[in-house]
Amino acid sequence: MSPVASDFVPFKLHASSSVDEYLKANEEWRKQMQNEHPTLFTLNGQGQDPHTLFIGCSDSRYNENIIGVLPGEVFTFKNIANKVNPEDMTCLATLEFAINVLKVNKVVICGHTDCGGIKTCLKDQRKDLPAIECSHLHHYLQDLDDLCHENKALLNSPEYQNSLEKQSRLLSILNVKKQFKNLLSIDTVQKALANNSIQTYGMLYNVDSGKVELVDV
Repeated sequence: MSPVASDFVPFKLHASSSVDEYLKANEEWRKQMQNEHPTLFTLNGQGQDPHTLFIGCSDSRYNENIIGVLPGEVFTFKNIANKVNPEDMTCLATLEFAINVLKVNKVVICGHTDCGGIKTCLKDQRKDLPAIECSHLHHYLQDLDDLCHENKALLNSPEYQNSLEKQSRLLSILNVKKQFKNLLSIDTVQKALANNSIQTYGMLYNVDSGKVELVDV
């Protein structure tokens, strides 16, 4: 059974929720935030001054909140498999705006366990994506598929070969390292590092425990 179908799920909204339920949930959240942090919305109404750029996967199970922040602290860029593509205009523009305009002093690339994109490549299912009208996704995952094949010997070593979960975790870590290398190849980041104006980190979020780990990049 899908966890979303369970009676024990703590989610407030679900697939059949009406727009009125969305608005009601927002009102409840707003009141809770006002009670816990009375000055937050007034502060945010004056502009943003984030300290961190968080680059993560679009997976619904995590975002910048995993590091315990409030709205206004972190500028966020999410995409499938937390990719940093030096040829992607959205990625480049996000880095420029975060580093050169907002003046963040930390950039975090945070992958996660149980990644759907990674498991698709591990199970050799990327080739099937066009048949389910996901041709763009098929193309998008090419470099992740390449990463999988480049590390085939390691993934099939005795420590990992009999466990998809271990292979997935390993490939998630290797992907963070690859995307971190891509990050360091971008001029905006190189200039900021040369000026000692930013710090860069690789992280891995464990969806089954909520724990964040540093990745040795």
